[in-house]
Amino acid sequence: MVQLCMNHALIIRGAAVALFGAVIARPTAAQQPTAPASIVGIAYDSVRSQPMARAEIAIQGTTLFAVAGDDGHFHFDSVAPGQHRLIVGHPILDSLGIQLMTPPLTFSAGKQATLDLATPSAATLVKMLCPAAWLTRGPAALFGRVHNADTGLPVPNASVSVVWYEIDYLKLSKIPRLREATTGKDGTYRICGLPASFDGKVQVNYAGLKSGDVPVSFNKSVLEMRSLSVASAAPVTVATGDTNPQPRHALAVASLRGRVLGTTGLPVAGARVQLEGTFHSVNSGADGSFQLDSLPSGSQVVRAMFIGFTPVEQSVELSSNTPVTVTLQMQKEVAMLPTVTTQARRLSGLDAVGFTQREKTGMGFYLDEKTIDRKQASKFTDLLTAVPGIHVSQSGYDTYVTDNRNPMGGCVQYVVDGSPWTSVSPGDINSFIQGYDVGAIEVYHGADTPPQFQFAGQSGCVVIVAWTKWRLDRNTGGGR
Repeated sequence: MVQLCMNHALIIRGAAVALFGAVIARPTAAQQPTAPASIVGIAYDSVRSQPMARAEIAIQGTTLFAVAGDDGHFHFDSVAPGQHRLIVGHPILDSLGIQLMTPPLTFSAGKQATLDLATPSAATLVKMLCPAAWLTRGPAALFGRVHNADTGLPVPNASVSVVWYEIDYLKLSKIPRLREATTGKDGTYRICGLPASFDGKVQVNYAGLKSGDVPVSFNKSVLEMRSLSVASAAPVTVATGDTNPQPRHALAVASLRGRVLGTTGLPVAGARVQLEGTFHSVNSGADGSFQLDSLPSGSQVVRAMFIGFTPVEQSVELSSNTPVTVTLQMQKEVAMLPTVTTQARRLSGLDAVGFTQREKTGMGFYLDEKTIDRKQASKFTDLLTAVPGIHVSQSGYDTYVTDNRNPMGGCVQYVVDGSPWTSVSPGDINSFIQGYDVGAIEVYHGADTPPQFQFAGQSGCVVIVAWTKWRLDRNTGGGR
């Protein structure tokens, strides 16, 4: 825990560090005043440029305690005159791994003192807490705290990693970047040497337990904070869509409920809601509501998808203690990126999801974006008409896929953006993915299927893996 002294709005940083238990000068009986002092002020979060709402402020060596309001204001009455330190507590300070206290201040009898208690600025904290050598690699940092999702206790010695991709637009290739850190005894971590602008994903790994890949975004900022949590136990295996599959283990005891809303705030019925990297998915009801049960605790990511809207994902903190409620606000599809930028991001995205590497093995059948765009298909299943070993059949307005090699007993499984897609009725995948939304397709038969796509444990099925353009663009995590 780093301890910082502050004097009014000025943050004091020197070689000496303020410590608990400092001797407080107390007036003698002869000097004891008859009127108490009072203190008013504001607690301010300089990192996020907002009041430090509900900050807990104590006067050291006394029983006096105050909670700041939502506007950061606090006050003390009946303060014994003399010298005192004020100590500030707040979740943001826990996440930063710092403790704020004033130096000894003198309070006079019958007088009201005004104090502004502020955290250091983001730039000051990064410079103070990151080694200078790391800052030569990048000016920004990611700070946070890892706790147990079910007990709230800090998790020491956990590995926290942030991954992003930088794009070489000339070579149309990606450059992967990785930074890691280990949490301290109080569960805090600091990852330094990051670029000031990028989109990436952060994950915590502790004793074989992994959180979801939680999005993190830097927009010309030098400091971002992301606290994470992990589950308590690990008897259940859940799926991942990574290139090199490392199944996540978590105790499936949490619940998630909420609503899917459109741009105007009206409910979106029939949207597919899925917890990323797991088998858990459901369609939203007529009122946009959904509920997912038996989920792994910890930091996870939930995604909603529906035709005509850009898929939306949101990080959630799941716990066995109480169900979590979220609102997923979807937006209408937006215009495409410029051609050169789009091509670079898509190629990098294909590398990132492992499409390029798997294509080189010769196992399976592959459709890239150029081939898909030439088909100009409105329905997803229309993209599969020329794929060997499967047959696209018509049933009224809908089309559906069957296994040519085993038309009677064969099965077809879908994987969308690395997660399993469970069909409720034949052809219903066309209700969620349109042809022009797809950036790449992989098709496998039986034993040819890579392990990371064998979700249901059935052998002999046709497995159709679809990667949306949205996911390929987002998966690159390229700088803005």
